[in-house]
Amino acid sequence: MRLHNALLMSVLFATACGPEAEPVPDETGTQAGALSSASITFWEGNFCGADQVGSYPYNTAATIIPNSGGSGWSNDEARSMKLFQVPAGTVIRVYNSSSGSHGDDWAEIVVNQYAEQLCVTSFEVSGTPNPYYSLRYCDMGGLDGKVSQVRAQPYAFVGDSCSGTWRYY
Repeated sequence: MRLHNALLMSVLFATACGPEAEPVPDETGTQAGALSSASITFWEGNFCGADQVGSYPYNTAATIIPNSGGSGWSNDEARSMKLFQVPAGTVIRVYNSSSGSHGDDWAEIVVNQYAEQLCVTSFEVSGTPNPYYSLRYCDMGGLDGKVSQVRAQPYAFVGDSCSGTWRYY
């Protein structure tokens, strides 16, 4: 009978707290219900709101996440990004250019401190600085909603030219 009750409770919990439910932080800031491996999700709205427009697993190796057919996310839709279990030291670049060119808007996010779940509220500079990540943005007219490629790796990138204006967060 106990096994039956445990199974029933698991099914009810999974139904009530399915993929649409937001993980809730405990008093230490740890998120309950987070994914079991690192992943990066992309959101149509700022502050990780509106519709999720893509998701990609991150295995801590240098990764290029193309924004094209069959890649798992929609081109020119993402305005924010949510990181799940991404290790400190990870560097993520988002580009307006589908080739990752520095000739258009791009931003670099450095994960400074591990968090089970972390929302990068905008690819452009806004909000209040926090200890979990830093962001620098090469502003040439706007990046939110125009992301066409993402690169992630566990070490610094080489090259950081900006033909526009640097903005820091």
